[in-house]
Amino acid sequence: MKISTIVPVYNTEKYVGRCIDSIISQTYPDWELILVDDGSTDGSLNIIESYAKKDPRINVIHQKNEGPGMARNSGIVQATGEYIVFIDSDDVIRPDYFEKLSKETADVVFIDIDQVDEDFHILHKEHMSDYQALSKDEFLRSQMTGKILWGGVRKAVKSELLLKNEIRFTEHKVGEEAIYSFLLLYYAESFSFIKGTVYMYVNRTGSQSDTRDDDPWGSIAIFLKKKILQTGVYDQYANTLNAFIVTAAIVSLDKMASKYKWNEYKIRAEKRVKKCRREMDSDSPVDIKHMNDKAKVLYPFIKAGMITPIYIVSHVNRMRRK
Repeated sequence: MKISTIVPVYNTEKYVGRCIDSIISQTYPDWELILVDDGSTDGSLNIIESYAKKDPRINVIHQKNEGPGMARNSGIVQATGEYIVFIDSDDVIRPDYFEKLSKETADVVFIDIDQVDEDFHILHKEHMSDYQALSKDEFLRSQMTGKILWGGVRKAVKSELLLKNEIRFTEHKVGEEAIYSFLLLYYAESFSFIKGTVYMYVNRTGSQSDTRDDDPWGSIAIFLKKKILQTGVYDQYANTLNAFIVTAAIVSLDKMASKYKWNEYKIRAEKRVKKCRREMDSDSPVDIKHMNDKAKVLYPFIKAGMITPIYIVSHVNRMRRK
């Protein structure tokens, strides 16, 4: 069984070599690596082309900068393997990842990840196998709201599932995995888990996931709503969409609390709460069960239009992290 690995590359000359080395070091040999240079302006393209000259399993695609989602889509079109694996160019995988994946048969295979700093000290464990007892519906709804993390790197997918159902990433710079993740689970007939860390997610300043956007999830929530309407299952998921819209607003308010002093925050936050209320479906309840703990606590304040407690909680949490 061949495994297709897709790595979007954008200005990661310091890291991309070690990422590729971790793929070359796999104990399972039947793989192809598709490196998609997304308009890098540093030395990344030269580095990945040098690897391609040395190993026939490595191919390079060069395109103008369109974001990680579009780069992954370019790789999907070229992939020839049974499974597709996504890896970020500043991350690394453990040598047994593909060996373990080769023994799986499910449409979607979730993996265990360790978030690490640039010196590979573990910051946080994101073990998707902790959720293996959940039903498909429970898992899907928890991913819709972000309670269970999305992330293209957090699962391997059968290429047939992507192609048959025309599943692709969106153009969003952040959260491009949300719609992709929903459609995967919605159409998947089976999913499984690889237990034990196989992926090291490097948490660094300046990465694609490090955003300064005031409202990183807002447009994602609306886009997901449109997609579910197109799919014809809106009534089934309207309550969970409401929960995601609320969660997106809380993420936004939390971001703004870290950036603005009270007077500016108050103006922006009140606008964001009003926007949240407009976007929610008043004919459906809010699926509180599938929201994360922070969203559950803060939702009553959103509902009441009270932004002061959210501002205070955001600052208290930030001080605790320090």
